[in-house]
Amino acid sequence: MDLRKKLVFFTRLIRLLAFVFLVVQYLLVRERYQASQIIPVIAGLGVFYIIMDRVIFRVPEERFKLASLSLMLFEMFLVSLLIYFTRSRPIREFEYLYVLPVANVALWFGMREGIAYAAVAAAEFSLTLALAGRIEWPASAGGILGTSIFMIVAAYIMGFMADFAERESAEKARRMVELTTVSGFATLFDSTLLEGKVYTNLCNAVSRSVNPDVVLVFKLEKDGERLAVAACDGVSESEADLEIPVGYGVIGRVLEEKEPVLLMDTDTEREFRHLLESQRIRSAVYAPMKWRDEVYGVALAGNQERDSLNENDLNLISALAVQAALAVHNSRLYSDLEDRIGELHAIFEIDKAITSAIDLETVLQQIVQMSVGLMDARISSIMLLDEESEELVIAAAQGLSESYIKKGPIKVGESIAGKVIQEGRPIAVEDIRRDSRHAYAEQARLEGLCSLLSVPLSLKDRVIGVLNIYTDEPHVFNPHEINLFTSLASQAAIAIENARLFESLEEIYIEVITAMASAIDARDAYTHGHSQRVTEYAVAIAEEMGLAPAEVDIIRNASILHDVGKIGIKEEILKKPGRLSEEERREMEYHPFIGTKILHSVRLLEPVMPLVYHHHERFDGTGYPDGLRGEEIPLGARIISVADAFESMTSDRPYRKAMPVEDALAELRHNAGRQFDPRVVEVFMRLADEGKIELEWSQSRVIALSDRFGRAGM
Repeated sequence: MDLRKKLVFFTRLIRLLAFVFLVVQYLLVRERYQASQIIPVIAGLGVFYIIMDRVIFRVPEERFKLASLSLMLFEMFLVSLLIYFTRSRPIREFEYLYVLPVANVALWFGMREGIAYAAVAAAEFSLTLALAGRIEWPASAGGILGTSIFMIVAAYIMGFMADFAERESAEKARRMVELTTVSGFATLFDSTLLEGKVYTNLCNAVSRSVNPDVVLVFKLEKDGERLAVAACDGVSESEADLEIPVGYGVIGRVLEEKEPVLLMDTDTEREFRHLLESQRIRSAVYAPMKWRDEVYGVALAGNQERDSLNENDLNLISALAVQAALAVHNSRLYSDLEDRIGELHAIFEIDKAITSAIDLETVLQQIVQMSVGLMDARISSIMLLDEESEELVIAAAQGLSESYIKKGPIKVGESIAGKVIQEGRPIAVEDIRRDSRHAYAEQARLEGLCSLLSVPLSLKDRVIGVLNIYTDEPHVFNPHEINLFTSLASQAAIAIENARLFESLEEIYIEVITAMASAIDARDAYTHGHSQRVTEYAVAIAEEMGLAPAEVDIIRNASILHDVGKIGIKEEILKKPGRLSEEERREMEYHPFIGTKILHSVRLLEPVMPLVYHHHERFDGTGYPDGLRGEEIPLGARIISVADAFESMTSDRPYRKAMPVEDALAELRHNAGRQFDPRVVEVFMRLADEGKIELEWSQSRVIALSDRFGRAGM
């Protein structure tokens, strides 16, 4: 039930009691008066009370005041009639019935209207007494004055009570609205984890809560030196990009003192600065977005009129700013958590990628690429330490020019990287162009390098190099970035060492296998140098066919190792001067399988195995071991097949003499399309005709197989 209805019920009760008093008074002295005059007035007053009750409850809100004031005047008129008709024998205390309409007006509409009606009632009372002939000067003056003062005092008391109740009710309603507003927007703030959305929500909350002309929400930038508008309302597009230093005007004071400020009139505030050109702010509220001891920005609400904002607005905006600060705090925690999760995932992926690679060059390139991605930079390099010369050399880089990469080695203890090796700790430099420790400041300037973070590639007992990340603009690397990059460097160091160990192991194993291949060739004078000559032919064919360098190297290595399986064939079969028996032939045909088994344990030689296994397949499908035909046979195996056949035909064997070169070439042409790939034979013939391959061999051209072993593509 609202206040107006409570007051209506209160005045209804008072009127009922007054009417009962009136009736009782009349009944006690009715013989003194003419019933024809008094009874209609009393009855009319009762009917009036009933009608007024109905009208007050049904009149529309916009007509309530006019209707109420009119009815109160009519009620005073009825009281005046009652006093006039009882003029011969006045009933005492009837004049106090004027207080009822006066009190009603004061209770319903406030002290000012109540006192005004008290004055009207006093005047009407005095006029009624004068018309009734009841004024006797100066004896009557005290009574009239006392009654008038009583009416005014009653109006004052009732009005004060009404105003107090109204203010109390308004204050409760306002606080309820504020609590509802703050609660509603707190829910809205909590519903988003995007920092930018929080500033927008705060701007909307302030606009809807106090309806100001201008709202500016300033965000404190990460450098702590600037405030930038993050959200706004009521300003121009150019003003929406406003930036100010942290110590600027009242905003700077609010940011420093972390307390809200209310300006009723900005003209009286010396620190106030007019931030806007589109409109002039005359009253303003500044509220810091503060959570605990951290301030994230300032919310500003302004109006063009003086004294249009008050303490209530200050409290409400401050409460909203605190809620927004908490939301910003949570959003940053969530963002940091996401970043940490992303970084951990990135570190995991980097670790998985670099540790799965076994080729040192690939590992180094992956490290610099992933460094750039992880640190959101564009330039990275790895420098490895030569322990004998104690010099650092760039082994891999991304974003650096060839001239900078080849600028020369750095001694341990020299420049930034050399000091990182010497001290075994990370070094961060904001601008290497101005740092006296950097040995290549001019080259860095020409390269467009600015900030540098250099961390050691450390193993348990030694440092093997440094990992560098560069920026092209000044940047202060924070402890988190340094720790993150150091973690990457630790993984990188392990991956580099593993690749080196694997490479050394592979080299040792390859040397053993190539030695085995050489041993096979050396088992008799007839096959000495066979693998080398096959390699020369096969590589020449592959290059003439335009194969990629990596494919050429695979063919080179397969050619060297194509007969490594013969290490498992009996020597009497290999040196038998006559035709092989069926059983001996089957054993000889088993050598590609033996060779593949030998190579299988070396991952570096995986691309070689299909060529070694299939180099005795025939183009028409009658070869071994799998009877593949045509394009089913790997191209490298088809190339080795031609090279192997030609070299065998032009070399002495225990069971025959070497065939003349012309006859061997004719044999290749004759078997093109049956034993050999016609396209490969055609290329070989062209090389022979153009003199690009040496068809006649001498002992001086036989060199160690291990010196010819290819590494590209492995």
